[in-house]
Amino acid sequence: MSLPKTIALLALNGDFGNQVVKNTLEFYWKNYPQEYKSFPILNTEGNIETTIKLLENSYKLGYRYFVGFTSSTTVAGILDWFNLHPDAIGISPSSTALSLSIPKKIFRMSPTDNYILDSVTPQLENATKIYYIYTLGELAPLNILELLENNPSLEPKLVPYGAKPDNSNLTVQDMQTLFQNATSTDCVLLYLFNRRFYINLYSQGLTFPGSQYDIIGGTPPPITGEASNQLNGKYNVSTFKGTNTSIIWRDGYNTLGQTNYNTKVLNILNLLNSLVSNQSVENINSHFGILEFDPVTSDLIYPSFLIETFTNGNYISSFLFVDSPLLGKYQANFIE
Repeated sequence: MSLPKTIALLALNGDFGNQVVKNTLEFYWKNYPQEYKSFPILNTEGNIETTIKLLENSYKLGYRYFVGFTSSTTVAGILDWFNLHPDAIGISPSSTALSLSIPKKIFRMSPTDNYILDSVTPQLENATKIYYIYTLGELAPLNILELLENNPSLEPKLVPYGAKPDNSNLTVQDMQTLFQNATSTDCVLLYLFNRRFYINLYSQGLTFPGSQYDIIGGTPPPITGEASNQLNGKYNVSTFKGTNTSIIWRDGYNTLGQTNYNTKVLNILNLLNSLVSNQSVENINSHFGILEFDPVTSDLIYPSFLIETFTNGNYISSFLFVDSPLLGKYQANFIE
């Protein structure tokens, strides 16, 4: 039996973590069928026009709850459609652009970019130069650039570099030219949608003497080959992490593994169960951190981030950044 009126529209052929979302959904459908009912998954191929066509066709078939729209650029592109269909509700696992913190019928399960940047701001403030490498043409990376440019302590040391979506200006030579005067006190700030392509450059001769901070917010990327030596102890990933998790959340995480598990999917399934049952979204049980939404924007609030450092082939916890409704923002360091 399928979950009523629910469908997922995912870009399964892009580097947006959509396949990981699909894998995690299928794990809970298979292993917890009494708690979570399955629903169809369609491939948008990462195209906004295709997404809108699938939304329209699915709506005509009676679907009202739509999971997908993982990039902020996609969310921006389908806002008008949701405004014209007020009984439709969207859920985005990973849209983060601050400029989309507006009234909308789309729940965003990942914290907005201001929180992500806050999680590594002390490290950026301690750097001599900040090489911000980001994907051109995408809303969320541009929002981060705007936040950096408007920060008086970070803007003077900022060296922005926009990577084309086809990676044509993301070669070893391009990066060597960019990094030619870099020192160990400088850092790289990454918001790349194709970060695996960038990481692979370190297996082709690229080097960088300082630390790197990956703030795209998704699952930590695998690092293999010579890149694992070049980035050892230097590559840090800021990942949205709940400070408390449930038994079945940990079951999925431990079974699928860190790089093949989407941390937000279980809360998405809980949210869908509440929506389909016409229950209030103000008191949803959470399997992963605080599950509370801004009543106007439907954006997640009070997040926490785990900063992990790639060390000897694994990601090791370095510190936790928390925005608490009781304690405010604070950082907790892990002691070796």
